[in-house]
Amino acid sequence: MIRRKGRLRRQLIIVGQAGGTIADLVRGMWQSPGGRRWMIPLVVFLCSVGVILTLASGVQALAPFIYSIF
Repeated sequence: MIRRKGRLRRQLIIVGQAGGTIADLVRGMWQSPGGRRWMIPLVVFLCSVGVILTLASGVQALAPFIYSIF
């Protein structure tokens, strides 16, 4: 029988995969000739909120608070 990975381990894998994508996005914005550096704080904020919501979705006690935000 194949063991299923734990919930925390699956979430850590998702967060780990997102790290490389976020780094590529920031690197592309920093090196762009059009000067999109002003977007870096916005991207950092949105990515951090996304990571926090992804990690918090695994905790059932936080669900009512997260749903009330939206």
